[in-house]
Amino acid sequence: MKQFAIKMGQVFILTIFLASACTGIASASEERGLIRSDASEAQLELINELHGQDITVLEYMEKVHPEHLVGVSDLMKENMASQRMNWWGKEPLTDEKSKADRATVSVTATGYTADWRTIHFGGSCAASGLQNPPWYIYAEAFLIDRDTGKNADSTAASSRNVWSVSAPKDKLYPDNGQYYVHAWGYIPTPYYAEDYDDTGVFNFP
Repeated sequence: MKQFAIKMGQVFILTIFLASACTGIASASEERGLIRSDASEAQLELINELHGQDITVLEYMEKVHPEHLVGVSDLMKENMASQRMNWWGKEPLTDEKSKADRATVSVTATGYTADWRTIHFGGSCAASGLQNPPWYIYAEAFLIDRDTGKNADSTAASSRNVWSVSAPKDKLYPDNGQYYVHAWGYIPTPYYAEDYDDTGVFNFP
């Protein structure tokens, strides 16, 4: 009986130890994991002001989404600074090297009227062709008002050491009209690679 109690005590201690270890792993994963941000009114205004300007990806990130640059190394920022921002509705200017690089990421845009008060939209970016998951991966989705060409809403997500990241959002009570979604994503290492995707036009409501 005494030996049974000792064994049960050992099992209990081992269980607590494993649970603590798992909790530690989950916490560490959260610290280096997903960052989500829905654009504020000020960010939306800034995105529309910057649209079409000849700026780098790093300039865009620093001005609009500095929260996604926390912990990003200087090397990755250099790679972002070497790439011009490709805006929606504009024909991307890419050379042969960047075309080859873009094959390592794939972006998918989604957007549709979910119900009488909601548009669901989002974007995802997936990396492939690497030995290990990229250290950093980013995706952003823009809900575009087709009539004005302006960004009506935006959501972004970034993560580390994963193969893919998604940025979904429900836009409540948008103005009536026609919309489409432009999604864009990239990885900055081991070299800069990006991709984009557009949905078809849909009506709201």
